[in-house]
Amino acid sequence: MEKEKKKLWDILKENKAKIFFTCLSLLILCASTTALFFFTNIVRISDNSAEDVVMITTFSQQDKLLELANVQPADTDKILYTSYKGNYRDITIKHSFVVPITVDGTTVKATITEGNVANCLANAGVVLGEHDFTIPSLHTQIKEGDTIRVYRVQYVDNQYEETVPYETKYKQSSLTFRFPKKQYTLTEGQNGKNLVTYRERYVDGELQLALVSKVEVVKKPVNKLVLTYGKGVPVSKVSAPAGVTVSNGVPTGYTRVWNTSATGYYSARGKGSSGLGLYYGTFAVDPNVIPYGTKVYIASPDGKFVYGWAIATDTGVAVTDGRVGVDLFYETYKESTLNWKNEVNVYIYG
Repeated sequence: MEKEKKKLWDILKENKAKIFFTCLSLLILCASTTALFFFTNIVRISDNSAEDVVMITTFSQQDKLLELANVQPADTDKILYTSYKGNYRDITIKHSFVVPITVDGTTVKATITEGNVANCLANAGVVLGEHDFTIPSLHTQIKEGDTIRVYRVQYVDNQYEETVPYETKYKQSSLTFRFPKKQYTLTEGQNGKNLVTYRERYVDGELQLALVSKVEVVKKPVNKLVLTYGKGVPVSKVSAPAGVTVSNGVPTGYTRVWNTSATGYYSARGKGSSGLGLYYGTFAVDPNVIPYGTKVYIASPDGKFVYGWAIATDTGVAVTDGRVGVDLFYETYKESTLNWKNEVNVYIYG
């Protein structure tokens, strides 16, 4: 055993220079490897217009790395620089492109790397009005080769006067029994007037649409009212007492009948001497003969003229001095003149 140890020692003494330099080399190699690990970077450069470039370098500055890779981005390009653990670097270059925008009769250009229509308009300094729109729409993502059109929209309000024609209405009454084929105008027709507002929509200066937005009534039309003959049609609209019917011109349930003369009169709507109203179906009478508020039925003995159910609400000189029995109220002057002086039966109820 001692012999082998001595032999090994002799060999080491004879080769100590070689062993030293070998160890030194290994030490330098380890140091270099360690330095290489800590001070070098693996860099990938992605460019959508060329193939990716991968480098191992001690540089970490973005500009220097692009220079080493012989990549020269434009000022409008977008560069994304990302550093990861483990000395890995990633550089992504998004090249810009031009998007033509047609607006106000001319073409402007937006230079972007990515974004939607709204981004392009902002880039080109194009401002939209309240009603303006674009094709494609504002939130549409834009890619190279796309174009944008801006449409200017303006609304203009205009007004004009519209004539509203009157209608002709016909009213039937037995009042015209003397001349059944003749017609009488009770109220002349008058056209009305509306103020119409319409809104016009212009797109890039061209009229596209016009719609009515508001109609204001300036003057309502007055319909023409024409009186025509209606056999047995009463003048009055007053209803019969409950349970009472009329057969052959004679009502049921009356207490007495008074055969007398009847004229017609007209006055502005208001109240009679009794304090009660004046309207179709009211009449003037001597209250000593027929008390105020009494309901009666009035018609000619032959049934050609029917005033109908009526209420005593007024009086007058002609009825109090006995020249006429009853004076029938009409809401138009023309009707009052057509009444003339008629023989009537006044059926008193109650």
